[in-house]
Amino acid sequence: MKVYTPKNIPFWIICCAFTLGIFGSQYFTKLQNIALFLCCFSLVLLYLFFKRISTTYFLSISSLLFICLGYTRHQIAHTKYQKNHIVHFFNSKPLNEVVFKIEKKLKPSDKFLKFKVNIYAIDKQKTTGNALLSLKKTAYKSSLHKGDYFVCYTKLFPLQEQHSPYSFDYATHLKNQQITHQFYLKTTDLKQIESLANPFEKLSNTLKKHLEINLQKQNLPPNVIQFTAALVLGSKSELDPQLNTDFANAGVIHILAISGLHMGILYLLIALVFRQFWINTLLKSLLIIACLWLFTWFSGASPSAIRATTMFSCFEFSRLLMRRQHPLNSLFVSVFILLLFDPYILFSVGFQLSVIAVTSIIIGVPKLLLLWSPKNWLIRKIWEITCISTCAQLGLLPLSIYYFHQFPGLFLLANIPIMLIITIVLLSAIVIIIWSGLSTTPFFITESYNYLITNIHNYIHWVAQQKHFLVTDLYIQPITMLTIYIIIAFLLYIYSKPKLFYQWGFLIILIGISVIFYEKFQSLFINELWLHHHYTNTIITEISSHQLTVHSKKALTKNDKKYIIYPIEKSLHLVTNYNKLQNSYTYHKHQIHIIDHKNSLPKSIQNTILIITNSPKINLERLLCKETPKLIIATNHNYKNLIQKWKATCAWHQVAFYDSSQKGSLNLATKLLNL
Repeated sequence: MKVYTPKNIPFWIICCAFTLGIFGSQYFTKLQNIALFLCCFSLVLLYLFFKRISTTYFLSISSLLFICLGYTRHQIAHTKYQKNHIVHFFNSKPLNEVVFKIEKKLKPSDKFLKFKVNIYAIDKQKTTGNALLSLKKTAYKSSLHKGDYFVCYTKLFPLQEQHSPYSFDYATHLKNQQITHQFYLKTTDLKQIESLANPFEKLSNTLKKHLEINLQKQNLPPNVIQFTAALVLGSKSELDPQLNTDFANAGVIHILAISGLHMGILYLLIALVFRQFWINTLLKSLLIIACLWLFTWFSGASPSAIRATTMFSCFEFSRLLMRRQHPLNSLFVSVFILLLFDPYILFSVGFQLSVIAVTSIIIGVPKLLLLWSPKNWLIRKIWEITCISTCAQLGLLPLSIYYFHQFPGLFLLANIPIMLIITIVLLSAIVIIIWSGLSTTPFFITESYNYLITNIHNYIHWVAQQKHFLVTDLYIQPITMLTIYIIIAFLLYIYSKPKLFYQWGFLIILIGISVIFYEKFQSLFINELWLHHHYTNTIITEISSHQLTVHSKKALTKNDKKYIIYPIEKSLHLVTNYNKLQNSYTYHKHQIHIIDHKNSLPKSIQNTILIITNSPKINLERLLCKETPKLIIATNHNYKNLIQKWKATCAWHQVAFYDSSQKGSLNLATKLLNL
């Protein structure tokens, strides 16, 4: 009977169990005592039966232990266990003195520049926590860099729920980055505090500003400057949206993000440079790792860059210890270390894409390379790039469809030429930035670099314009995505053991067919009525068997259809009907009345649902003295002072009240069941 010992436990089991525990903690938040009990229980079992336990039981108990550890680690990181966190701060003052540090720049909106900031103190009281700073573009005159400290007088507000069903939830996305509050400012409201800034971050910011300013002085087009800054400095927020869209549609968006590709090239270049020096092997490895981490920190420390740098650090340490390890070990060790330090990084889309892509390449590429081994150098390189791109795209396919709802059919056509010259491009970008920071770059160098990057942009734009090969409007449910990955893992597992297909193939095929039927016919079991969060329009959608009925007060814009209607329609495979919003509806024997400044009140509001919009002149106190509705909903088209007044009135009369400006979209069907 084979017995596992700590030195030969497959590390991927430990990492996957720890990850599963973090996921469980995200969705099941009240099992702390059970998790602690199981953790202690599994430790006792391992201690008592360590020498007599079988392989299966040893792995099962170890997996249970790390699931509980993952659950506990995520719970420890939760805001409710941090006494000084801003979620526990309450102050009745209209304005507070807030000191904060810039963490990173986020994707801007049409009117605001957005930053993730770390709250340092509120009214001289030391606090912790992250918030979203929205800065008006019209008032934005100076640069805000990572590590800068500012003081302002403002009020922090909890994140507003703006969830639209079956679509991307921005509030949840921010909460997964541990952002719990938000506030709005103008540049004139900010005062920088130089004394609080970290000296190393000040040096980094000064150097980065110097490089960015000098890069802009070069005789280069704006797109080339933005591309270079994204490639080397990690400044993706300044990229032209059209350029970003072209790279995404062509399937080469990974070029713009500092990830494993960039870190791998830098690792090989730095290692090549240090091999020329006769220095101690340990010192050489430490210098290589230090250079990689220095670049990662300087470029903004994105989740994909941190994952890649941690992986190459593990690889370098294993090489230093003269231990040959499978690349998957380095990957899973790096993932485990990162999750141990920051469990919330698991919910970063960039981190998920990075890990899945690298896992697919490590597992799939060796199998494909065995199929053909051309002797010609160029053909061999093209074949290797084809294998790498194919494995990465197939591995990312379910995740890409789930998050981005599209698949670039010409990804090989875009990737092969780019990957052949990516080392030259990255080296050239580094040389241009360093040279421009020291002095004026020679004309022939900037012209050559401009010619190279411009042709790359033109080629990517041409590939992106082949719309017939870009498959869009693809929507799948989380259960479908998980099932696809299980099927892919099964197919890879039976690659060298075809007999297993006859044993388990029927079950896997049955599961696949069941998921297809679930995707196609899930709307048969759904009956929902949604009042959507919208700033200028009142929209109600009714979801029933194979049909979506949209009731809208105003004509729907393209963005309304793209972000509100299409996600429901495509996710549930529905037929959509559009209707004008009426004043009254009957839904499953429930009466719904919409009251605005033009509509008159119905004859009776007893046991009805009132939706109040556009700040009508009604005396709610008088109405509730006569009759009692089931629910009153105030949309965000009302004045805030009126909403607060109505809320207080409903609380006094014990009538259910819902503020959509604070809580977002509402499923009326579910709400009615709970009343």
